[in-house]
Amino acid sequence: MKTFKTKKIILIWDFDGGIGQVNSTYPYNFHFENFETEIENVRFILQVLRENALRSCFAITGFSAEPGPYPLFFPDLISEIASQGHEIASHSWKHEWIPLFTEKQVSKSLFRSKKALDAVLPTSQSVVGFVPPHNRPMTWISKGAYSFGDRGLYPLFKMGNLDSVFPLLKEQGYRWIRISHRSIASKLFKKFSNLTGRTYFHRGVLVLENHYNGFDTKVLDHILSTSYDTYTVSAHPFMLSLAHKNESKAAFVHFIETLLQSGQSIQFVTPKDLLP
Repeated sequence: MKTFKTKKIILIWDFDGGIGQVNSTYPYNFHFENFETEIENVRFILQVLRENALRSCFAITGFSAEPGPYPLFFPDLISEIASQGHEIASHSWKHEWIPLFTEKQVSKSLFRSKKALDAVLPTSQSVVGFVPPHNRPMTWISKGAYSFGDRGLYPLFKMGNLDSVFPLLKEQGYRWIRISHRSIASKLFKKFSNLTGRTYFHRGVLVLENHYNGFDTKVLDHILSTSYDTYTVSAHPFMLSLAHKNESKAAFVHFIETLLQSGQSIQFVTPKDLLP
């Protein structure tokens, strides 16, 4: 049997909270009860992770950590997640779409979200990671990637270019970012060498590049048949309630069980673990 080196799985949950659901949902798809459904699913995730002694990262909107009525605000749950050993990252303050905002607005979002989240974390923890909302490829000029779906198109919108985000991250004390982009060449020739993306440093910030979304057979086969150092997989807690999706509860549990029972050396880590 072929042996593999230890494979580090970076599992990141995009925990939008009520404000994120409002800002990313069409009006005719909105349902208030989805706020509590998402939170119930987070508790299910925590139970599965706890039963298997695994850690992951929860990227959460800073707005959700502010004082206020449940389920729109849930600072106690965020504190509970952190106390169980999971990393908390910023998912912006209110799920803003970066390309459409000014540099000053993005900087304020990074500052406010980190401040709100840090305030509810154990004193030994702080937010050092940023996961841009909307989970989609963005424009990154130096990488040859251009996304017309951004609407706030570079150079008319400075923040439409991912390179513009890095100085703000360092200024506000962030040390890693999860991003997605597709170069024009990769779109034309449909070539994606690593399904779950690379990890590397850019301008002093750790980049988790082009993660995979979901828990289907495709990503499992990729992890088990290759020998990359890291594998970044993401999902949304609310999607666990949609049984036909590859982010369902059944798919998540199958993903965990398959990896842990594979006989390979599998380790679940958080992005912070990769920092020097």
